Amino acid sequence: MFDFKISTQTHFDEACRKFAATHNLTELAERAAIRVQTLRNKLNPDQMHKLTVDEVLLLTDLTEDATLIDGMLAQLHCLPCVPVNEVAEGNYSTYVMKATAELGVLASRAFGGSKISANCRRGIVEAANTGVRCMMLAAIAVQTRIHSNPTLASTVDAISGIGATVGLS
Repeated sequence: MFDFKISTQTHFDEACRKFAATHNLTELAERAAIRVQTLRNKLNPDQMHKLTVDEVLLLTDLTEDATLIDGMLAQLHCLPCVPVNEVAEGNYSTYVMKATAELGVLASRAFGGSKISANCRRGIVEAANTGVRCMMLAAIAVQTRIHSNPTLASTVDAISGIGATVGLS
């Protein structure tokens, strides 16, 4: 699933630009206890200063925006992150509908026939990442629902065990 090769694409640089454009850096710098100019420089790929791991974690936590983490993962040819703290038990159908909607966005852009600009490419990648994230949240919601009911969990485990035993025969 992952090859952990560093991409020649500038996924993290683009993520830094998007993150900087999306958030009020003055307020965020204050909340993160970083000078605003330092934060701007660290989010600007043309500057020599770079974000540290601790800063990426802090900024992600403060904003609840996974853009920087997703950019790092894309740089390593990995799938986007799935924040499991977003899972809400009653949201299974919402996750499935959001994933379906993002798939629709991907399909419409695939058959649009127009040239793919940098902006269009970013939209496609964002739709794909959101779709993957929503599908995983749906799967986690189902898993949580099953394991929250001991009888149902035991039944699922028993059926899985029988299936594994039959598969070995």
